[in-house]
Amino acid sequence: MTATDTRAPAAVAVRLRGLTRHHRDVRALDGVDLDFRAGTFTAVMGPSGSGKSTLLRCAAGLDRPTSGTVEIGGTSLEGLSERRLTLLRRDRIGFVFQSFNLLPSLTAAQNTALPLRLAGRRPSRAEVREALARVGLAGRERHRPGELSGGQRQRVALARALITRPAVLFCDEPTGALDSTTGREVLDLLRDLV
Repeated sequence: MTATDTRAPAAVAVRLRGLTRHHRDVRALDGVDLDFRAGTFTAVMGPSGSGKSTLLRCAAGLDRPTSGTVEIGGTSLEGLSERRLTLLRRDRIGFVFQSFNLLPSLTAAQNTALPLRLAGRRPSRAEVREALARVGLAGRERHRPGELSGGQRQRVALARALITRPAVLFCDEPTGALDSTTGREVLDLLRDLV
């Protein structure tokens, strides 16, 4: 007699079908079919220039594929106007870039709150403090990016992506600019957040 798992499989958070993306004469993606299930942590690995960033940017709706379809939580990105795509990204997708993309004149708290402010929402101080504490930056709310280490800046970028409570979080080489110890800490943090 064998035991069977009676739990329902996790819902598909991101579905890619027949995804292609061409850059001039280069075929960066060629018919990619992938499902990313909710509640999972997936690493996309490969050599430089193999299409990892292109895949993530298309999956997150930052770039449009040459052909194929992308669905986020069952919503197809194909045919969405730029405004609707922007709203979907704002409300349901978080993205962390290798280069952090923090505004140098803003504090960690202000950088973290930025997506909510851009959405017309005024986050409470407690909400921002909680987001920063969640990534190990309690007490650093008033520091500007230039006053933080690379790992701390990456954590602010992560807090900024998470404060909107996205359905999906994409990270493009989130440890690429970090030393191996700090990179491991950021990956451990991402695994714990899943």
